[in-house]
Amino acid sequence: MSNQWQQTVRLLTLENIFAIMLGLVVLQQFSPIHWSVALVGALLLAVLVLAVFEGAFVWYQQKERQKTIDRMESKLRQMSSQQFPPHILLPQSDPLYSLSQAVNQLESYQRSQTRRAELQEKELMMIMRYLPVGVMVIDHHRQVQLSNPAMSELLHQSINTVAHLYTKDIQLYALTKVIEDTIATQKNQRATITLTPAPNTQVVEATTVFIQNSRSHFQIVLMLYDITEVYMIEQMQDDFVSNASHELKTPITAIAGFTETLLGGAKDDPETLDQFLKIIADESQRLIDLIQDVLSLSRIRAQNTTKLTMQSVKLKRLVSQELSVQQQAIEQRHLTVEANIDDAIAVVADQQKLGQIVKNLISNAIKYNRPGGTVTISATASPEQWYLTVKDTGIGISADDQQRIFERFYRASPSRSQQVVSGTGLGLAIVKELVTAMHGQISVMSQRGVGTTMTVTLPLKPTE
Repeated sequence: MSNQWQQTVRLLTLENIFAIMLGLVVLQQFSPIHWSVALVGALLLAVLVLAVFEGAFVWYQQKERQKTIDRMESKLRQMSSQQFPPHILLPQSDPLYSLSQAVNQLESYQRSQTRRAELQEKELMMIMRYLPVGVMVIDHHRQVQLSNPAMSELLHQSINTVAHLYTKDIQLYALTKVIEDTIATQKNQRATITLTPAPNTQVVEATTVFIQNSRSHFQIVLMLYDITEVYMIEQMQDDFVSNASHELKTPITAIAGFTETLLGGAKDDPETLDQFLKIIADESQRLIDLIQDVLSLSRIRAQNTTKLTMQSVKLKRLVSQELSVQQQAIEQRHLTVEANIDDAIAVVADQQKLGQIVKNLISNAIKYNRPGGTVTISATASPEQWYLTVKDTGIGISADDQQRIFERFYRASPSRSQQVVSGTGLGLAIVKELVTAMHGQISVMSQRGVGTTMTVTLPLKPTE
């Protein structure tokens, strides 16, 4: 400002001298001027006084203008650091009015853009927070810049919000390989990865997106989709086809084999004929039981709650009837059966479906029990629900198998030769469907070599 002020004073002094000289020349044309020391001194004094007044006025204007410029400069600096001071207000006659309006408009535009960016960032973070897909952003230094809670849940650990190497969060080789392949090939990758093995199986589909920001800078977006349920359904479908084919093939093969043997001449031996016909009859009955079980499952699935025929059922009488039907099997295995059910307990349920549930649970408790073992049947009730428990002291069920025993055709031993008890593998699947149809639940507690306890929970009053 000092340099500008000095230049302005010089220009004003020269301007005043030139103006006075021009005035003297004009006066000289009309009237001769008698020069003297006093006149020259007066002229110099006049030039000096005029220069002082004009200089003071110009200095004041320059000072005020500089204040305005300083305010604009300060405002622009604050805007660069995301601060938004009040607008600069100047009269329209001010030379810096247009400039101040431009700065104010720029500040308003930047303020609106900043608010818009903040709103978009909040929306993005809100979406990321509730997105069921795990998301992680990795930069060209292999550092994690962003991740969402779903990613922490899938990786079973807390992810630091401060930038850090992704290997601190991801130690699974298959997942790190997907990320490194993306960096090496600069192409998107996709792979199905098992994060957690059985029994708590967790399978994800890992997808990476390579984003090239510049020649040396890039980002990788890692997304993990939890497909455990889909994977388990596919596995169950494969097992269903395999088990169903196995269960159908075994009796049919036996029937065909023994029939061919009889036709080959074995029918001429009465003893062999009786033996083979009995085997054919048993295998035919097994095939009939299998088909009936499959049809039962289909009928249960096809029916809805409106098909339930609800009525009051005396629970102890129902259990006693089923025990009498299976009395021969109980005596053959020398089992002790205890029915701890009060005579007064009456429940509202579909008697036919409840009878099927009781039949299958008691049948399993007998078949999978040890010779001389015990079967305990009990029932209790609460204000809203009642519970039927069937406990045995049999071979038990392993922890891995407990998660799948209600699947169709599932058998604890995949090899038929290793199965302790023959069957279709549909009994508990039927029980599960029937209990669900009556708005109930079934649970299992078992230990290998100790025994199994099945508990059915049903509403005390029919559900609307």
